[in-house]
Amino acid sequence: MASHDQDSDDDQSTAHGYKAPQKVDIDSIVAKDEDDESLTRYKKLLLGNSNTGQPMANQIIDANDARIVLPIRITLLFEKHKPDVTFELKGSIAQIRDLHSKRTVTIKEGETYRTQLEFYVQRDIVTGLKLMNKVLKARTIPVDKSKYMIGSRAPSSDIQTYVGDVEQAPSGVLSRGSFLVKSKLTDDDKNIFAEWEWNLVVAKDWQ
Repeated sequence: MASHDQDSDDDQSTAHGYKAPQKVDIDSIVAKDEDDESLTRYKKLLLGNSNTGQPMANQIIDANDARIVLPIRITLLFEKHKPDVTFELKGSIAQIRDLHSKRTVTIKEGETYRTQLEFYVQRDIVTGLKLMNKVLKARTIPVDKSKYMIGSRAPSSDIQTYVGDVEQAPSGVLSRGSFLVKSKLTDDDKNIFAEWEWNLVVAKDWQ
């Protein structure tokens, strides 16, 4: 689910008194309360199992990348328009930033869409994974912020996917124009897995 806020600082505030849980590594989770059958079932659901029946701890997707979340792409899935808008996020943080720094995306006002994120998790559990967007008018005036709470995910060799709720692009004369968007994929520990800026144009029609 995405939350929108024009006033608070996403990096400093916590929604509804939310406090990030203490970081616990996979080995500690596996060893905890081994005789609790319901907890064991939950851990299997969260962590998955390998062919040997052991939890998939320390799953490595890219040994040369220290990040625990490896983003693949973000796609804006429009309900009444094709093609969708895709942001490729493979590569280092610097490569992602350079790839999209001069990109401009035009969206028709009032269009409905969902935000989809595809990613890998490796090495350890990620806690409180979230995608944040900060929208600025004239490159300096904040007009909107959105936060997509993806949650905690365990390492896996499979691509993991998050799809947000249906949203609607702003509409009306005052909502049209060009905006700078600052996007960031982060977690409760303030690790940054991707960070980039791009230009958004809200127009009267598709161009």
